[in-house]
Amino acid sequence: MVALLMPFKPDSLNIDDASFTKYLEHLWQGGIKNVVVNGSTGEFPSMTLAERKHAAELCRAHWPGKVVVGVSSTAVADCLELIEHAATQVTTANKGQQTVADAVLLLPPYYFATVPDAGIENFILAVLKMTKLPSYLYNYSVHTGNVISTESYKKVAKQLPHLRGIKCTVAAMSDATPYKDAMPHLQAYLGGIEGQALDGLQKGLDGVIAGGMCAVLPHLVAKVDEEFRKGNLTEARAAQDTLNKWAAARDSLKLMDVGAGKAAMSKVVPGFPAKVRPALVEVPSELQSKLVSQYPE
Repeated sequence: MVALLMPFKPDSLNIDDASFTKYLEHLWQGGIKNVVVNGSTGEFPSMTLAERKHAAELCRAHWPGKVVVGVSSTAVADCLELIEHAATQVTTANKGQQTVADAVLLLPPYYFATVPDAGIENFILAVLKMTKLPSYLYNYSVHTGNVISTESYKKVAKQLPHLRGIKCTVAAMSDATPYKDAMPHLQAYLGGIEGQALDGLQKGLDGVIAGGMCAVLPHLVAKVDEEFRKGNLTEARAAQDTLNKWAAARDSLKLMDVGAGKAAMSKVVPGFPAKVRPALVEVPSELQSKLVSQYPE
């Protein structure tokens, strides 16, 4: 699964619909079947609710596969507005009328850090009890200041029959695997350390939700997963190693993932803008050239 970048026009910083559509075509042709729109990689905190709804509809209209829509906010009312929109019907290019989202993704509350488990549980239930759409939780404590503990995960899962699993954007594999152990029948995805995607699959996780840099090479992201499930570990490891080299190029230039992903996307989607919204910083043109020069053919 790929967490989508969101292209913004250089002059106005409005969503670039044409570039977004071309980007989706690139991912589909690369073998990706499932995407997350309005996630961290898509710079959702910088977007208005109207923009987030537009992005979700645009994705649904042009994506033949599964669409997971991020509905996170600090305000329960905003989350509920996004969830209601996610369940509305729109006309798509491929399958006629469909709901905007096949599933939704929710972070714990943020700004108020180190909230007790009871507060996080109350927040999750206040939002997700109001939808019947398949739902995923999203652990990203670096940005939220809060952790959905394994105990909270188990508690809310008992009250949410439509809960499908959790994404864990973490610093180490050992921070993600306990969620799979706690609820083996639910899905647990790895985020943030895509370099360990294959290792995660081997440890029983259900896959990776890849961020900006990995989305530039969708055929390799797909190949890691496909070859692993076929039992072809040598091929899966070769694809993973290529992805890791690409990520190492980013790290050697000390670039943030979102900006680097956008800069690199110009290699495969001509005209894709490298612009990011404040407070992120665009990759300087000289570093963009260095990054693109290391793109694996």
